[in-house]
Amino acid sequence: MMRSVLALMSLALLAALPLSAQTLQDGALLVAAPELDDPNFSQSVVLVLRHDEDGTLGVVINRITSLPPVRVFPEFSPALDAYDGTLYRGGPISPARVLFLVTGLAAAVVQGPELVEDLYVSGDSEQLPELAALAEGQDGLRLYAGHAEWGAGQLAAEIEAGNWRVVPANVDLVFADPRVLWKEASLLGAEATAHAHDR
Repeated sequence: MMRSVLALMSLALLAALPLSAQTLQDGALLVAAPELDDPNFSQSVVLVLRHDEDGTLGVVINRITSLPPVRVFPEFSPALDAYDGTLYRGGPISPARVLFLVTGLAAAVVQGPELVEDLYVSGDSEQLPELAALAEGQDGLRLYAGHAEWGAGQLAAEIEAGNWRVVPANVDLVFADPRVLWKEASLLGAEATAHAHDR
């Protein structure tokens, strides 16, 4: 409940951000425009993991499944047998590869980049036992099967065409309730863009 309140407060702050603050960079959120009808990305929110001159890699953070991770990836047992979260569909690329987003106590052992304050990404399954032991369930550790990729210039063109809005991420937004994240982020992302154009 507290994380949902914090996430809504964070989203409300986005409306005051100028367009220059909505930059495509590592740790940004891509919010699909309502008109985007690609089944892989319709009503999606994507966390950008890496953006450079070669292209962009991200993970869809609001496609939750009903499956425990060990049902799809039995090799994660026994490390995740007590994990109370479910698996997310992170994107259409490499669905057999799992990425982890980590915050809180478990973040201390992640050997991966910090995307935004107290939010880390890892793909090292050898870390899972320790991550699962330290994380506070799905509030500290989420698992994503697959990811999304764009070639050089491809995502910039899609943003220019109006398919995506770019908003800054924080840990409360990323770990917010995935069932309402797109609706809230798309409304407030649109307000932020309109506000910036009015200046």
